[in-house]
Amino acid sequence: MSDGSTLLNQWADAGHCELTSETAADHGLSSTLMRGLEILALFSDTEARLSNAEIARRLGLNRATVSRLCKTLVHMGYLRRDPRGSFRLAPRVLALSYPVLAVTRWRHQLVVPMREIAEMSSGNITLAVMSGDRFVQVQTVGDPVSFPHIPEPGITGPLHRSASGRALLALLEGQELYDTLADLRRRFPEEFAAHAGATAAAIERCRSEGFCTSYGDWRPNIVALATPLGQTEDGLRVALACGLPRFRARAEHVETDLGPRMAEAAESIRLMGLFEPPFYLAGS
Repeated sequence: MSDGSTLLNQWADAGHCELTSETAADHGLSSTLMRGLEILALFSDTEARLSNAEIARRLGLNRATVSRLCKTLVHMGYLRRDPRGSFRLAPRVLALSYPVLAVTRWRHQLVVPMREIAEMSSGNITLAVMSGDRFVQVQTVGDPVSFPHIPEPGITGPLHRSASGRALLALLEGQELYDTLADLRRRFPEEFAAHAGATAAAIERCRSEGFCTSYGDWRPNIVALATPLGQTEDGLRVALACGLPRFRARAEHVETDLGPRMAEAAESIRLMGLFEPPFYLAGS
């Protein structure tokens, strides 16, 4: 095991895992609600439709239980059935996200600097916030001429094997970091082990150099850079990321030019007073 892997596992060893739907009943939580939300979380841009059997297999539940849960979600307007009988997310789900986006007004103030970075890098620029064991993109800016696919707000990704996620982990201190890593290791043991060294190195690099890089760890065709911004007044951790097509990204340019520029951009953005600076910059 590499030194980085050892360090990350030591941090995870010091943490405590979050509750699961199986242990929720012992702690006064609703396992039924948790399972209903777990069903909604299964859907993605690459898996827009799921059958009752597939949902049951993914969650390890019997089909009758899944059928009741899905029937309830359809009744509430959060799932719908397509002509083939499969389940899809219903438009009402968007109503849940609107209040979240509406109160993150700071993201609009960053569109101009994000556009400048996009033009400088010829890449897609995103703002990501931490949400449980994932990150969520809340603002995106890109150049459709040089990079046709511009990601939409709402895309989620893993904390432990992405540049955005690792930059967000760098914002966590002490027990909060340990607990988060322990939960990630419990949920994704094989991925955690495979990426532990890179994740530990990225966290330390964000704290020392202001940015980290990822060469296809999350999406194989994308090279990504990310820099921690800080924490909003209401407690959201925020990172700024740049994504480039792998065929166009030269490692030397990414490491010695774009990376430092991303770190400088983060410093400039923090001067706007929108975020509480990372703890490791206190007093600097």
